[in-house]
Amino acid sequence: MAVYTQINKSELQDWLKNFSIGNLKSFKGISSGVTNTNYIVETESNKFILTIFEHNQMEELPFFFDLMGFLASKNFPCPLPLKNNNNTNLTPLKDKPAVLVSFLLGAAKESIAENDCYAVGEALAKFHTSTIGFSGKRKNNRDIDWISNKFNELKRNLSSFDQRIIELEIDYQKHSHINGLPVGIIHGDLFRDNVFFHQNKLSAFIDFYYACNDYFVLDLAIVINDWCSNTDGTIKKEKFDQFLSGYQSIRKLESLEFECLQNSLRLSALRFWISRLDAYYNIFKDENNLIKDPDHFKKVLLDRQRYEAIS
Repeated sequence: MAVYTQINKSELQDWLKNFSIGNLKSFKGISSGVTNTNYIVETESNKFILTIFEHNQMEELPFFFDLMGFLASKNFPCPLPLKNNNNTNLTPLKDKPAVLVSFLLGAAKESIAENDCYAVGEALAKFHTSTIGFSGKRKNNRDIDWISNKFNELKRNLSSFDQRIIELEIDYQKHSHINGLPVGIIHGDLFRDNVFFHQNKLSAFIDFYYACNDYFVLDLAIVINDWCSNTDGTIKKEKFDQFLSGYQSIRKLESLEFECLQNSLRLSALRFWISRLDAYYNIFKDENNLIKDPDHFKKVLLDRQRYEAIS
């Protein structure tokens, strides 16, 4: 969620003629995130979020819109894609795929308390159980193969020490695949900036554009590494315990998921270290873009490697 594609008022007014939502009142770029361009758009009828996709292919996007529509039908709080006058979600803007989604009340929290971790655990379990019956399928495009290929592109920029850490972890992950773990639709990117709170209560999940079919426990690991970590990369046990309690109040983890949680924490840390390195070295930067510190997830990975299991 950044601003790579600049649009002016006239361009946006013309584009909005594809919808029956009234005339444009105001719009403003959203600077957080690193992947797509986002604007808050207000018309005579309502507020919306405009997303312009910078990397996704047109044919893969209906999966995400169908998923959000399915979740909304299950009363799960998430953005709802708006259909244009041709009854489709995608409406190209400046030769790129673009979509309008509903504007949701709330905002991401800067400071996370233990009860917030319980709430996100509870909501994540509801998300996992709500997607049962969703027929869409999408491979995880940030799996170990992507990590390995992206590392080979980036390694010339890295110290020999960092190269060795990553090489060893990739080898470890390629040899630690375990069959039998519960699978389904995962969010894939449930960081703190992708969860809204309103009046101090969790109000919505947003940014579903890494959602895919994968192990549920990987989604848990992604959350734990962000929501339950200290600035030095170590786990804050009280937040970790509250998150798992919230999750298991809705969906009980299987024993194999507990056994594989540590591996998933390592895999998640590796993925986001590589993702942030990619953003740092390759994704073009401008004054509206926030590049996040890659070294944070280096610290997280090194911490997770120190332990055989989280208890």
